[in-house]
Amino acid sequence: ITFDAQYRGRYERYDGLNKKAYGDEAVDAKGTVRGESSDTMYLQQIIAGVTYRPSALWEYRLSFYDSRAWGSSLDDEDFLVNRGTDDEYMMHFYDDHLELFATYLRKKSFLTQKLTLTLGRQQLNYGDRRIFGPGKWGNTMGWLWDAAHLSYRDGKEFLDVWYGQTRVKETDDFSIVEKHRFQGVGIYGHVESGSMSIEPFGAWRNPLHHESVPYQNHYWAGMRVYDYAPGFIYDATFAKSFGTTGSKTHNAHGYVIKGGYRFSGAFKPRLLAGYVYSSGDKDPADAQTNTFSTPFGANDGGHYGRMDVMIWKNMRDTQLSLNLTPATKLNVEAAYHRFHLASAADKWYAYGYSNLPGNSYTHVGDEFDLIVKYKATKSLELLAIGAYLKAGDFITKNAIADNDASKLFLQFIYRFESK
Repeated sequence: ITFDAQYRGRYERYDGLNKKAYGDEAVDAKGTVRGESSDTMYLQQIIAGVTYRPSALWEYRLSFYDSRAWGSSLDDEDFLVNRGTDDEYMMHFYDDHLELFATYLRKKSFLTQKLTLTLGRQQLNYGDRRIFGPGKWGNTMGWLWDAAHLSYRDGKEFLDVWYGQTRVKETDDFSIVEKHRFQGVGIYGHVESGSMSIEPFGAWRNPLHHESVPYQNHYWAGMRVYDYAPGFIYDATFAKSFGTTGSKTHNAHGYVIKGGYRFSGAFKPRLLAGYVYSSGDKDPADAQTNTFSTPFGANDGGHYGRMDVMIWKNMRDTQLSLNLTPATKLNVEAAYHRFHLASAADKWYAYGYSNLPGNSYTHVGDEFDLIVKYKATKSLELLAIGAYLKAGDFITKNAIADNDASKLFLQFIYRFESK
């Protein structure tokens, strides 16, 4: 029997934006004032659980988490999805009180020696978490699955497949007895050839709320190939999505191309340049939708800048990063992102703003990030992040706002485990 717990505390300061609106006036895409543009808050996340392994073949897990925020100018109503329709539900970013976390039964050597079956609530992490990832940066957990999951593993190589549903994030309701957000199927594999890793994947996603919004039936197929061994490094992902959205056909794609060099010796520097793309809808009035989005991946955190103003949906991100390890327990990263919309006719999906009639601006802005991580002890991790966004023409010339924006994060995580 193993008991474990984790406490995460984070101070956040927003200047010139918040989670629901960009600009000093905090006016959202529908013209409504949403909170304040200079939010300062403290976020708390507690996870606690117990794992019981009666033998090498069986594992039982029960855990809960609780997330709370103090100081945010946004309230519960600001996180409603499909507001005012029969499809209304909540996806709260800050508060989720006493919620079921990873809770499952697991059977190893299921049918065959290399196959494992897991039933219950799960977090699913694969690759760089761009296609399937839990979205751990937010105060409330991103993707939590109630699923049946099969995993075939042979050494480092594996093939996983699952079916499940993802929960909504109601502040005070227990999600396992509430309606779910999506149902879906996932497939993810990993094979190695020398230092190169190849990861094919596939997915199907269907929203469980379509009384008032268009019914969606979307499929994804793609592959990631990467090599981070010392010397020249690369990381490439391509994903194709297709299916239907209401009466329209769906046809979209996204890709990531990164290359650089990982040095050995002092500071272990890693220099990486990349380009991230996801298609947008060039003509919203035609019979096809072309906006690509990740099926069940993380959109926050480090993928598209620490400002969290872009998601992998109608975007172009030209990026450059330098990572250093000045000491054994210290890691420092500086990053730059130049953000554009892929299609001027489509939205800036992080906030929902669009070009004004007659405009075709795409430059959202330029972001500069500095991240410092320190592993103080085996149990304690410290993190500091400073991020600044220089607003582009899309923001300043579409009457969204005239200001630049910044964020500051100071975080600590303390972990405990006893047997």
